[in-house]
Amino acid sequence: MSEPAPDGSDAGRRAVVLVVDDEPEAADLAATYLERLLEGIETVTETSPAAALARLRERRVDCIVSDHDMPGMDGLELLETVREEVGDLPFVLFTGKGSEEIASEAISAGVTDYLQKGGGADGYEMLANRVDNALSRRRAESNLRAVNRKVTAIHEFATELSDAETAAEVFERVVDVAEEVLEFDRCLTARRDGEYVDPAALSEGVTDDDVRRFELGEGLAGRTVAEERTFLVEAVEGSPDAAPVADDVESAISVPIGGYGLLQAISSGHAAFDERDVEFAELVAAHAAEAIEQIETEETLRAERDRLAVLFDNVPSPVARLVIDGSGERTLDATNDAFESTFGCVAGEDTYEAMCEAIVPEGVESIEPDWSETDMEPIRTEVERRTVSGCREFILNAIPTERSGTVLLHLVYADIDEQKQVERTLRRLHEATREMFAGEDRETVAEVAARTAIDTLGFPSSGVRLYDPDAGTLQPTVISEEATAALGERPPFGPGDGALWDAYDRGEAVRIDDLAAEETVVEYGDLRSLLVVSLEDHGVMPLGSPDPGFFDDTDVQLARVLAANVTAALDRAERTEQLRERDAALQRELDRLEKFAGVVSHDLRNPLTVASGRVDLLRPLIDGEDAHEQLDRLEDAHARMGELIDDLLELAREGRTVDEPESVAIADAVREAWRTVDTAGAALEVEAGDATVHADPERLRTLFENLFRNSVEHGSAGDGTPPRSADGPAVTVTVGPLSDGFLVADDGPGFDGVDPAEAMGYGVTGADHGSGLGLAIVREIADAHGWRVTAEEAGDAEGSGSGARFEFRSDG
Repeated sequence: MSEPAPDGSDAGRRAVVLVVDDEPEAADLAATYLERLLEGIETVTETSPAAALARLRERRVDCIVSDHDMPGMDGLELLETVREEVGDLPFVLFTGKGSEEIASEAISAGVTDYLQKGGGADGYEMLANRVDNALSRRRAESNLRAVNRKVTAIHEFATELSDAETAAEVFERVVDVAEEVLEFDRCLTARRDGEYVDPAALSEGVTDDDVRRFELGEGLAGRTVAEERTFLVEAVEGSPDAAPVADDVESAISVPIGGYGLLQAISSGHAAFDERDVEFAELVAAHAAEAIEQIETEETLRAERDRLAVLFDNVPSPVARLVIDGSGERTLDATNDAFESTFGCVAGEDTYEAMCEAIVPEGVESIEPDWSETDMEPIRTEVERRTVSGCREFILNAIPTERSGTVLLHLVYADIDEQKQVERTLRRLHEATREMFAGEDRETVAEVAARTAIDTLGFPSSGVRLYDPDAGTLQPTVISEEATAALGERPPFGPGDGALWDAYDRGEAVRIDDLAAEETVVEYGDLRSLLVVSLEDHGVMPLGSPDPGFFDDTDVQLARVLAANVTAALDRAERTEQLRERDAALQRELDRLEKFAGVVSHDLRNPLTVASGRVDLLRPLIDGEDAHEQLDRLEDAHARMGELIDDLLELAREGRTVDEPESVAIADAVREAWRTVDTAGAALEVEAGDATVHADPERLRTLFENLFRNSVEHGSAGDGTPPRSADGPAVTVTVGPLSDGFLVADDGPGFDGVDPAEAMGYGVTGADHGSGLGLAIVREIADAHGWRVTAEEAGDAEGSGSGARFEFRSDG
């Protein structure tokens, strides 16, 4: 038998129904009715079970309709052989020999449905309904398996990303998963490089000739990275979002990978991608962005794992039959067992109006139109209906047939609520994980995790216990209200304290189906079921229920997925807390430095003032030109010492962190600083326009003052006085904006033999009388704001010329 498509999809293929009957005419008649009553199917017939099995081995079949009494092998024996060779293929037993014994055997053997021949056209209509129902259920299961496979594969991709060592490797793996899992034939990743977006990795369907570098904001790639939002282009022609692209591209999706780059898929077909493709691509991109962040910030984050894997129960489809008379009056004529158990409505006991009132939620319209002889087409749509267990979503097939002046309307419900819940749960779990990653401390992550276990995964009670290394115990960090009501206040747990410690110690999940049947070290109150999942070195996440046997294998898998995401978020929160503590330590060190500088400057400034005063008293008492020259040099030394004391204080003060920056106009700050510096013989050019920067205004002015003073002093004639020239200023200082900061440059002699990379170090100077602290102060101010500063020679485009150039960039 041919295998189904890898993704389980039936798109573009007609469903094949195999009819088996030793009466050729009976087989042909059943096939004829099925093709007439059902759209999108193809029938094939065989007159013996042996021929039917041979047919199954040759091609794919989606459903079997079989007679029971046949020579050599009856219908139930055929079913047993099909189950052994093919698996759970829909099998409808359609027999002329009806008895309770055969019906009982058919049900025990696991037939999908059982019908007795007879009743003329009505019997074949019922057969068509049962076949359509079985095919619909098979398609739904196939689609759900495809979703599950993709979710599982994305989980594996996320897990493997934790081993990636470079961003380039992450971009390569994104292309691999886009090809193999998302099944994008032509896809690529691109990486942001400053103001450009460069190709990073290409699938086999994309060549180097198909891609190029884009400026940030240019075309689909540039806009995706610049705006950090997803684009879905169904038709390239006429779409402003898609230009420019290759000539053979008709549709595309472009998904940002955080602020680092993008994942893009293209197709030569029109509207080749849908919202499901976008959702999965965004999940892949989110994992990639987090992995790149881990690499670039050297944080030990684990990539997010599997979002969800849910198994769906196979339940019989509810069916109701309505009779609509010539006046349009509707009567609930018949209901099957599944309808009655699902909706609680029974034909003969409930009217049509009572059924609608019971199963149609408020604000939701019933879909049945006014059927007439000219409007007898079946309707297939998604609906929400109220069941005995709450509102659920269904695919409703409403199939009308005319009979004796009335219309028989069969309502066939296929439950798709599980599939819808998968999509909703997948989305909510993804959102909860993002919320956890945004938490600044471990307690916040634990609170979100505990509530997610209840609200999103439906676990009755939850908690998070984090390990305290000092006490050597698991502390009750967050215990939900539900868990507190069942357990009461809980103490810390340590070695030997039962399942919670065992799960932490072994790093494995521990499940107890019935606490009442176990000998436990600690009491668990009203709880009967317990599931504890490991958060690795951080602790454990205990989950409980008052019902015995509450947690099945699927619940264990979901709990592990949640625990993996919680662990990654706790890793991130722990690193954030470490960085916060490091910043606090640095601030304390700066405070100590400032206090030390104040003490030193006070102890130095007093004797320096005395020495300067003594020189003033000594000057009128001494005659002689040589003596007064020596006094002048002594006063110069005193002035120099005063400058060094002032620079020391400023260096200590400017290294402090900036807690509350504000938006400052660069041009205003530059002109104000220029007025406070002796810039005689120098010129200023401001090209900043209305550009702004987030900074402490006073310290930004000090930064500019030191840079201007450096340019003027190094451009002087050697005695500290800038030479005046009829041809123009001795030095010109230029201030301009950058995309993420600003620059200060001059056309002076440059760094005067000093390595630009070392020019901003303490005590480094190229001037004879320089302190070497001016540019060090500039660097301290930049560090305090969190800016990256670079210094380089300011040559022209051809590499000639001189001067110094300083660039200040913000990582934000």
